[in-house]
Amino acid sequence: MAAEIDARTARTLEFRAAHYVTAVAGQLMAQGVPVAAVYSCGPYSEPEHFFNDVEGGIDFTRRFGQRISADSDCGLYWAGTSGWCFLRNGGRADDFLANARWMGDGLLPEPHRVAAFLDAMRLTPTAAGSSERPYYRAEGCEFPALLDRLAAYVPDSAAQHAPKPRFAELRARAYQERVRAALTPSGHDPVLDLPLRASEFQAVLHLLEFAEVASSPYGPGVLAADLAEDLQARQVGGHETALHNRRALSHAADLQRRMAEERRRRREDPGGPML
Repeated sequence: MAAEIDARTARTLEFRAAHYVTAVAGQLMAQGVPVAAVYSCGPYSEPEHFFNDVEGGIDFTRRFGQRISADSDCGLYWAGTSGWCFLRNGGRADDFLANARWMGDGLLPEPHRVAAFLDAMRLTPTAAGSSERPYYRAEGCEFPALLDRLAAYVPDSAAQHAPKPRFAELRARAYQERVRAALTPSGHDPVLDLPLRASEFQAVLHLLEFAEVASSPYGPGVLAADLAEDLQARQVGGHETALHNRRALSHAADLQRRMAEERRRRREDPGGPML
């Protein structure tokens, strides 16, 4: 095959695989899983290294991984020949799939099915999946058919066309939803008596400021800023200060109300403009 066609095919495979992996990551984040990063790689050839197919994966935070496997971090790995597996990182570089647990549910299972597989791994790490690697297609073959199947996961929206910005937006929205949900509890919301060192309190304020400055327009940055102001205002005065310094709670409740109104409006007028 011509080198130019090979390069184009490799780039397209990597691009579409990135969108598929991002779609799976979006499902996981919506279910509360702390996804740290996503990646993909198409075929390539270098003087000392080569790869004949396409792959991708999802990395979690180390703390999340250690809840499943105490001695290592972990992630999900997608092979263009074999589908998804749960992978414990830190193994031998020349055989990093030696201890993988394979999902075995087809080459491109829907994101909710991959999320269910991860749930099973979290419950019973030694029983979920299989150590036997399946093969659904031959390595380096039938790329046009694979590209057609991956195309279903590439969004039509021009604003979400690039995988990295799409992942960043999905992660920002997921964390905004988590923070908003935490600040709008449906039941009793007691005031905690929490021992906290002054140094720890200052560290929390720095972390909230980082969330504010690093967050995208879709993320929880504004809520983080409100929460930091509330906490600073409660440094003195006792439990009753929680009744008066509640900017974050009020802002989250307003977001909840506006989202409910938008959902109602969309049900009544599906073709109407987004607010």
